[in-house]
Amino acid sequence: MFTENQIKLAAAASAMAHPIKVAILECLTASDDWQESCLADHLKLPKEAVQKGIQELRALGLIEGNISEDRMRYRLNKENWQEFKDYIRSNFD
Repeated sequence: MFTENQIKLAAAASAMAHPIKVAILECLTASDDWQESCLADHLKLPKEAVQKGIQELRALGLIEGNISEDRMRYRLNKENWQEFKDYIRSNFD
C-alpha cells in the first residue's frame, strides 16, 4: 500500500514530531554524551517525558545508549543521524 520511501519518510518525520524529541536531539548534537537525568534537568522537563522521547529516538536508531558508571548514557548514533539528515534533504530539495 505504501512505498518503502513513504514509510521511511514518515518515520523520519516522527523523530521531529514533538518538541521534547527535538530538544533531546539538539542537546545530543551539541554535546556528545548525556545521562537521562541530566537531560531532564537541563531541559527542565519531567523525567518521564524525556524517557519517552529517548525511547522513541532509540527505536528509530537516531540515538544509542550505553552503561557507564552504573548509569545509562546517551549519544547520537552519528551514522544514522547523518543518514536521517541526508534522507530529509533528498526528499525535500
